[in-house]
Amino acid sequence: MLRAKEELERQAADQIKSQEQLATELAEYTAKITLLQETRRRKENEVQEWQLWAKEAQDDLVKTKEELHLEEGTEYTGCSAELSSEGILDDRNDEKRITEAEKNERVQRQLMTLTDELSQARDENKRTHNDIIHNEKMRQGRDKYKTLRRIGRATPSSASASLRPCEGRRRAGSGGRPLAASSPYS
Repeated sequence: MLRAKEELERQAADQIKSQEQLATELAEYTAKITLLQETRRRKENEVQEWQLWAKEAQDDLVKTKEELHLEEGTEYTGCSAELSSEGILDDRNDEKRITEAEKNERVQRQLMTLTDELSQARDENKRTHNDIIHNEKMRQGRDKYKTLRRIGRATPSSASASLRPCEGRRRAGSGGRPLAASSPYS
């Protein structure tokens, strides 16, 4: 009888431990779910903000196109080339007219704002090896256009040599001879 009582007590203790462990796991999962829901809500708000911003940017773009066409004396209707006497008459009103420089300044400000927002939204933990290389080259002032210009100014053999990743590479089955240039310019 004593043995059965001890066994029941042990089972009760094990059951209490198991319930405590389940309660702890439940609390952890509930906390994780709450955190995920909060993150999801923040991301949804962020998406709504970006969509609103994109709509405003689109509206600004349409407005800029319309202003540009009005200055040129055409009415903006998508792809229309019709002249509008209204646009021509308003074109002479210097007080209301937006200059090209002012439009460029506004577009530059919008571009800088976008660039700043993008750089703030960028997750630094998700940068790839190529992103790091690109950023380093941009910091050094090198980009693909400068590289292409440099190659265009060079002779064909020096250009191909500058692009060759490994000079000491050997052709398979060539008996250990260095890879020969097949270009008629070398």
